[in-house]
Amino acid sequence: MTPVEFEQFLKFSKDGLSDKSNSEKIRFFIEWCKKNNMEQIILRLSSEDKGGWGKNCFLDFTTNRMIVSKKNFFRKFGDLGYIAGIAHYPYKLTTKKWNVLSASDTKKQALIIPEDVLTRDSSNFYIWYSSIDEFVVRKGVETIVRNMLGTMIKANFLTVKTSNKTYNFAIPVRKNGTFEEIHFWLSVVLPLNLSAVG
Repeated sequence: MTPVEFEQFLKFSKDGLSDKSNSEKIRFFIEWCKKNNMEQIILRLSSEDKGGWGKNCFLDFTTNRMIVSKKNFFRKFGDLGYIAGIAHYPYKLTTKKWNVLSASDTKKQALIIPEDVLTRDSSNFYIWYSSIDEFVVRKGVETIVRNMLGTMIKANFLTVKTSNKTYNFAIPVRKNGTFEEIHFWLSVVLPLNLSAVG
């Protein structure tokens, strides 16, 4: 989505958004993108195995599909910039100045294009939401660490099942937020039933 297209969205929706909650604004944005045939990344999670030494990838949730993309070598060890959370334009809708474009809204970093994400590495792939049979977010109770400061869960888990394959991802808390935050925003973005095991 370009800044001009986002500005069109703001003009179209300025009267209808002001009294909506943040999650309602983002759902409204998703529906507008779908009606106008614009695929937009809404949410990104960071997944890693073995403390970053194993499989490392980004999970991008767009208006239509989930994209799994491999992190490059340097991002495995030093995640700089956009790691996880709501993408730039949907995030903008949750701020106080949601209806005013600023200079940061037109920067290249704000424009994440799904097709560009897919073509960065040949191992990147996507799963259409329509082909997902089961989507489960599970609290990582087996990753609890106890010390003198208390207890903490280090990672949560996400399982995606299609008719022919099951995908499992570890979602570290320090990069993605708590189980409750992840579950909430996934339930806002995904057009399917989300199971939570916690």
